[in-house]
Amino acid sequence: MKNSNSKDDSTSPTCVLLFSGYNNRAVLAFIRTLEQYAVDYAVVANDEKDPIFHTSYFHRVLHVRTSASLDLALVESCVAKAKDLFKSQSVLIAPSTEALNRFLLRHRDALAAMQVILPLPEERCYESISDKASFTRICQARGLLVPAEYSELQTATVPFVAKPKHYISGDGNAHSPVLIFDEGQRCDFSATYAPEDFYFQEYVGGRSIYLLYYFDSKGKVRRLSQENFLQQPGGKSILAARSARYHELPISREYEALFLEEGFCGLVMVELRENSTGLYMIEANPRFWGPSQLFVDAGVNFFAYLLQDYGICELNSQAVVESDTGYLWFGGMVKTLKDGDEMAFIGCSPEEFYAELDSWISYDIYKRSDSLQAFIKELG
Repeated sequence: MKNSNSKDDSTSPTCVLLFSGYNNRAVLAFIRTLEQYAVDYAVVANDEKDPIFHTSYFHRVLHVRTSASLDLALVESCVAKAKDLFKSQSVLIAPSTEALNRFLLRHRDALAAMQVILPLPEERCYESISDKASFTRICQARGLLVPAEYSELQTATVPFVAKPKHYISGDGNAHSPVLIFDEGQRCDFSATYAPEDFYFQEYVGGRSIYLLYYFDSKGKVRRLSQENFLQQPGGKSILAARSARYHELPISREYEALFLEEGFCGLVMVELRENSTGLYMIEANPRFWGPSQLFVDAGVNFFAYLLQDYGICELNSQAVVESDTGYLWFGGMVKTLKDGDEMAFIGCSPEEFYAELDSWISYDIYKRSDSLQAFIKELG
């Protein structure tokens, strides 16, 4: 499993451990970066059906989990195996998913004793940004636009969004935001969830924007942005996006100042909606995000910045920054249609999007030589 591009086959001061099986498109984009920079890394697969086995990187699997639950003994065992394999002094665990990140932060001291590096801010800071209600309050305090709120479920005017106040709700589960467009959906929500675990905001339409950042340990900010054009129903995964220039606007500096004042470091994405009344903050995700291949292809590679920040690689000074690049998850489109659901077209009509489908396909996350089997499997 030693990296064939590695110049030194004897030692690796820090190797990377990556948990796969969730947020798989971001995981693949991260692996491509690790390969590009000849970084020693190993993968912990979620199970035998993990999509990693349908890519060229199946041989990087160090361990296959027998349970979806995380425990410290599992992490300790995988860390020890990775250290031994690469003769490494320390292991950086990639911050790939929300559940993993929160688990790691709870055990930060124990992991530090194992020489594990977590490229994450302090737990309090992480949660205050990741929890939707707390980050909304932080933005409000700085005068940043956020959607209007309703005091309770029954007084909310459709359409609106029910958002969990905390990552883990009172029933012990992690819930996603729920979009409510009619009275039937309001009744369904009331019958399914405990309304007291949620808060309620107006639904804000308009252009869908991601502000993308990496805040390094020295306070340097790397930035990019993208506009989203196609999304799975219910506000789920982004299916198509293009690079944008919103990170060059004054609003980006306001969010950068916010994160710096909060003492944040690491990766973070801020979702905005833009309409005639302004740019509204929807949520922030301080972890990997699905369309990460876009910034990798754009040459503004936040994964590489992270690796450099922790002394794992040196950046390629010849990297070309693409002013216009795109992202597509065609398999996600196919699955949505097979499920009988409707995709959300944002900032374009279905006719406009499909007229340019040939050019979109060239950006597909899986339709590449290292993941062609995964692409075929998704379409099957």
